Amino acid sequence: MDGPLRGGAGAVRPRAEPAALGVRDARRAGEHEPGDGAEAATVEQPAKVDNDLYVRDYSKCIMCYKCVDACGDQWQNTFAIGVAGRGFDARISTEHDVELPDSACVYCGNCIEVCPTGALSFTTEFDMRAAGTWDEESQTETTTICTYCGVGCNVTLHVQENEIVKVTSPHDNPVTHGNLCIKGRFGFQHVQRRGDG
Repeated sequence: MDGPLRGGAGAVRPRAEPAALGVRDARRAGEHEPGDGAEAATVEQPAKVDNDLYVRDYSKCIMCYKCVDACGDQWQNTFAIGVAGRGFDARISTEHDVELPDSACVYCGNCIEVCPTGALSFTTEFDMRAAGTWDEESQTETTTICTYCGVGCNVTLHVQENEIVKVTSPHDNPVTHGNLCIKGRFGFQHVQRRGDG
């Protein structure tokens, strides 16, 4: 018998082409067509880069809802992240499917902190991974106190080649429990602007 067995164990189907940016988001419940089995379905789509702070690469999303909880009543209470669609078309999205800058997002980045797959990541990390320069083994981590206000949040600076590449917060810290605000998580860029004007 030539070729793989159709539908049997060990059958190999070619992957479907990734959806263009926005196509999957535009689908509404009941608007999908059943496949013919010739291609393996995929949720792959281009990463969403619509702000300077973080990237949403939903091709990596496993629908764990951790970002929804972190943005909702677990920590932030802004409810900017929710679930859109139903069944096989369910996906993580902003509330009412609006663009991220038009949503209630306050850019705290707590969704990035809880994301287990890298579907949400710092722009610096995303860009460095794309360029092949991200090297977690060579990074050093230094925990310090955020200087933006008097709350006393601990921040952990991840440094690679003398540049801060991302900021996290220790989960066992009694003040932050791993959470930060926009300044604590993303305000590190000013440190690197040495003499830029």
